[in-house]
Amino acid sequence: MSNLANIYAELLRKYGENYTITYSPPPSYLVKLIGAREAAAKIILIYHENRKGATTTTPTKLILRSERRVATDSALDLTGSPLKDDCIVDAIGDLSIDLNIVNRNPWKPEEEYHRGQLADKARAIICTEQFQQGDGLGSVWFLCDGSDFGQTLMLQYEFNPTHFSRGIVQYSGVLPSYMVTSQSLVRQHGMTAGTPLETYIENCYQVNPHMMLRFNWSTSAPLPLLVDLSACNVILNQTFRVGDCGPLTDDFLNQLKILVYIREDIVSYYIDEKAGVSRDPVYRCGSGIDMDELRESINKTMTEVSGFTDVFTDGHAENDIEEVVQQAKLRRVTDLTDKLWELLKCCSSYKDLKIAFNLLFQCAVRCNIVNMPTNKNRLAEIISNLANSRLAMPCLSGAEPLELLLEIGLEKVYKDYEFIFTESKVCSISLLKGSGTTTEPDPSNDLPKLRKSLHNAVRGDQTQNGGAGIRKTLLHHTADSKQSGTKFQNDDMSGFKNSSFDEHDSMTSISKLFQIHSTLEHILMIHINLNLPNVYADVCTQLLSKPPRQLEGIDDQLSDVVEIQLSAHYVREHLDGKDPHSRQITMKSQNKFRELSTTFYFNVENICPPELAQCFQSDDKELVKERTYHAWLYRKIRTLK
Repeated sequence: MSNLANIYAELLRKYGENYTITYSPPPSYLVKLIGAREAAAKIILIYHENRKGATTTTPTKLILRSERRVATDSALDLTGSPLKDDCIVDAIGDLSIDLNIVNRNPWKPEEEYHRGQLADKARAIICTEQFQQGDGLGSVWFLCDGSDFGQTLMLQYEFNPTHFSRGIVQYSGVLPSYMVTSQSLVRQHGMTAGTPLETYIENCYQVNPHMMLRFNWSTSAPLPLLVDLSACNVILNQTFRVGDCGPLTDDFLNQLKILVYIREDIVSYYIDEKAGVSRDPVYRCGSGIDMDELRESINKTMTEVSGFTDVFTDGHAENDIEEVVQQAKLRRVTDLTDKLWELLKCCSSYKDLKIAFNLLFQCAVRCNIVNMPTNKNRLAEIISNLANSRLAMPCLSGAEPLELLLEIGLEKVYKDYEFIFTESKVCSISLLKGSGTTTEPDPSNDLPKLRKSLHNAVRGDQTQNGGAGIRKTLLHHTADSKQSGTKFQNDDMSGFKNSSFDEHDSMTSISKLFQIHSTLEHILMIHINLNLPNVYADVCTQLLSKPPRQLEGIDDQLSDVVEIQLSAHYVREHLDGKDPHSRQITMKSQNKFRELSTTFYFNVENICPPELAQCFQSDDKELVKERTYHAWLYRKIRTLK
């Protein structure tokens, strides 16, 4: 038994000139209508395609930047009003207003070109003997135009070796919410008397365009409850877009973007160097600072007493997460390299950055450093050695200034997030570090290497030709171990190095930091829109325990989509008495010879492109004052062959 590839090839050969035929994942509107359990990974879809005009047929939503933050209100309507116009008409012509144009359509842009065919033509193809004798396993779907009496939207023929299976999707029009009852749905399902009924229900409540609460459960009751906020599974779907980052957290995200740009410039420099291109690295993240002012700031930073860290809590009080984020932006930085990150990142070019490091090293040699660094990074080690006259003043070259800046930046940004999560008491430090951050190695793990290195230092390693090797020391061993894990490293440099860079490790560290930032954004979204402080620790555990997604870069189009498990009692009071934004109710009944499945789908908005079928061209929804739903019905019958 093969998949649908052979059937797809045969259909393409026979009907490819008259129809558009694809063998791919199902369109988004079909997945919503029939449910993820019923939708296969790949289907054959037969439809017409109309690309006249080369533009989408529906407008995007215009959103003012001030509207991105939803106000907290006890009377918050989580479902939204289908009759409310969210577009501010007066703002369209005002070019001085900062508009963020976002595509909020529930379908994909390419699906706007889909057009249906007559249902009778699709049935004629399905009823041919040659079509039904195809050898495969899976479903073929025909997109219809809904012009018939039953407003048929799609027809399904499922190839199965043991069962004869067909399905139909019909558009039921616009219905007031009070007409969605168990009695009417059971009546439409049309089950045989005495046959047990199994019902699967999923209700979705839209908090805002980026947040959706999904309640799902199953029941065998003859008249199932269509709304149940107690005995059900609750999943919060959230999407954080980098371009939607608000003023509360944009400072931390901007720091993260700077680290990404520094890493990109380092990688680009080494790639060009490997290709034989000789050039200076590029630094493009700073706004510029006067060198005299920078010299004075460095001298002041290294010679003044840091003082104590600000104490914002008494150790027992619960801190509001928003307040803690504000405190993190204003907190007093105590470590020397953290302060230097704030200064050095302002340099406007690579030349200025190199000069800034020279000023820093000169100050470390000549001044009496009061604020000795406590961080464990390479720059802190250099400053300590210079201050104690254990090292000659280094002369940085190549990508070394960028590498030192990247290392201290990674540590400073991590400390910012560590402050937020620990002060707000929503996450432990061990969970925050996870597996993506560097930890101190266990000395016991290095004992075998130490003994081997000492042994090799006495007898020397054997060369490939069998001769005696050079005498190796612990310094050689350290250099070799670093070099084996570093992609970009000069082969002739061993022992003491001004800096080091590993492409993979740096990407992993930045990816972990973005995961931490995304977790913070998700918690803030829950806090602002739902105010559920009891779930924050559990949300951190769910999100931070996953391995971070490896990122090469961060731009405004990057998004983080998560599914968060919640307990129903946390959100019950927010939803009590409110109609769901969408409903999907699937009823199944069967006997020895036949299985009948009926899926009812209701949504306050039309999830199909309006030009998809003729049945969507009416304005019935605009004439009804009550809460209304667009309704679809998917019926599938399976019988033994």
